Amino acid sequence: MVAQKMLEGNVLWSYDHELNSNKNSNWVKKIAELFSFLKPVHNHEGDILLASNGIFITGDEQLELPLSHIEEVYMGFDDLFPASSAKNFGAFWQPIRIRSMLSNSESQTVYLVINHTGIFSDNQTWFNTLISLLR
Repeated sequence: MVAQKMLEGNVLWSYDHELNSNKNSNWVKKIAELFSFLKPVHNHEGDILLASNGIFITGDEQLELPLSHIEEVYMGFDDLFPASSAKNFGAFWQPIRIRSMLSNSESQTVYLVINHTGIFSDNQTWFNTLISLLR
C-alpha cells in the first residue's frame, strides 16, 4: 500500500531530554521570551509531513515516527513544556507531545509546534488528524 500524504508544514520541535536539560536555564531569558517575538521553546526546526503511515521530519535533524510505533499523543502543557513558557500562557496554542517506541525497552518523546505564526499554530488540526489515523 502506498502512503497517502495528509498534512505538511513547518515544525519547531524538541526531545523531552532536551527540554529537561533546558528546564533550569536562565529565568530572565525565559521571561524576556514571553514578551518578545521569539519562537516558542524548541531545539530543532524543519519541515513536517503527516502521511497515512507516519510522521516525517526533515531539517537540522531527521526524524521518522511510524504510526505503528506511536504509543501516546497528547496536546497540552506539562512539567517539561509548561504554559508559562509560551506567549500568552498558551491561550492560542498548545504543544503536541508524542511518545513512540524505538525498541521493546526504549521509547522517545518529542514535543511539536507546527506552523507557528507568532501567535497561533496548526497543532489542533494536526492533533485531530493524527488521532483519527491512530483509531
